[in-house]
Amino acid sequence: MAALKDHADVPNIHRLHAYWQSLAGGATPDRAQVDPGAIKDLLPYICIVEFEAEPFRVHYRLSGTKVDEINGFSLVGLYLDQLGTPESKGAVAHLADFYRRCWETAKPCFSAYRWPRRSGGHLDVKFAMFPLSVDGKVAQAIAIEDWEYSFEPIVEEAVPLAEDKTRLAD
Repeated sequence: MAALKDHADVPNIHRLHAYWQSLAGGATPDRAQVDPGAIKDLLPYICIVEFEAEPFRVHYRLSGTKVDEINGFSLVGLYLDQLGTPESKGAVAHLADFYRRCWETAKPCFSAYRWPRRSGGHLDVKFAMFPLSVDGKVAQAIAIEDWEYSFEPIVEEAVPLAEDKTRLAD
């Protein structure tokens, strides 16, 4: 599997990556090929987004129950650039950059960021994005995030990683 070593400890990311690869042999699968029943236990952690070209924007079409719980609200219908506060601008920009890479390259993208907790400290968030085609063009992505266990929702302030370990998958 071509997932990053940095994500080797994240079974859900590996499982979604393997599923995505199985749909079209590593090429970008069509959105219609995604069978929610085949990844039922991953659904709480998944988002499906749609890309808009000019200007580039990321629109949330679906967000899993765990995603909603950890954020404190549903992302459905929102745009990535509508999320957060001025303090979370760095994390939102980081995610937008990776969604753009996923869209432009038609390849999975993996990265991570840090997000502060209300009780102090931070959540280390690892994520992966897998492109999906609609009518033969990359138009959507299925994404998954993995957070350290937390009893409380995240706060809206971004803290960048000390070392940016951002790479595209092979």
